Order: sequence, then structure tokens, then C-alpha cells
Amino acid sequence: MSTSNDWNPKKDASRPADVTENIHRVIAWIYGVIGAFILVFVGIGQHPNWAMFAGFAAIFGTIVAVHAALAAGARRRSGLAKAGSMVVGVLMLAGFPIGTIVGGLLIYNAAQNWPPRPVGSAEPAGADMRLL
Repeated sequence: MSTSNDWNPKKDASRPADVTENIHRVIAWIYGVIGAFILVFVGIGQHPNWAMFAGFAAIFGTIVAVHAALAAGARRRSGLAKAGSMVVGVLMLAGFPIGTIVGGLLIYNAAQNWPPRPVGSAEPAGADMRLL
């Protein structure tokens, strides 16, 4: 039985930042796995093309690093991560149909208000509540 005072994660104020963080984390993993498979197949040939290997590593490594950095920034509720998520979301809109959906989710969640993340459970609750 649920009452109106129960905690509802869908109405939590920090949910847009958490969703943005999770989207970036999943995209980083997907590109990391795809990039690793491509690098394995490029590198196992009899005469591997090291320039192509380095190019793939740079491209996929950059994509993974950008999404990982944006996920970490969204976890800290950074304004730079909000702006970066908006830019990445706009760029993803061109990838119809999945990129459009994910890009729209990024733009929507990055445009919401992200409350600051609490530092820890031992944080003072107010100006008069000091920890010694």
C-alpha cells in the first residue's frame, strides 16, 4: 500500500542528473566495447595497419573519455557537464532513430534543474548544526 508521503524516485529532484549520468556511462561502455572489438580485429591481421589502429584507438578513446567525463560531471552536478550534455545531445540528434531518442533524453534531462549533490550523510543540516 502506498501513500502520498512515500518516496517516489520518479519525482526526485536529482533524477535528471542521475539519468544524464547513466546515459553517458552506458554510451561510454558501448563505445569502449565496440572500439576494443575493432582494435582486436584490426590488430590480428598478418600485416596490421598501425596507422588505422592508432586512428581507431584515438577516435573511440576520445568518445569514451568525453562521455566518461560528462558522466562524472553529471554525478557532481557540474554546470559544465550540463552544457556538454546539451552539446552531445544535439550532435546525437542526427543519428536517427536511436541517436535521436538518446539525444533528446540528454537534452531534456540536461535542461532540468540539477540540485547540488549532498556531500555525505554526516553533513550539517543547517547553519546552526555544526559537527564540532
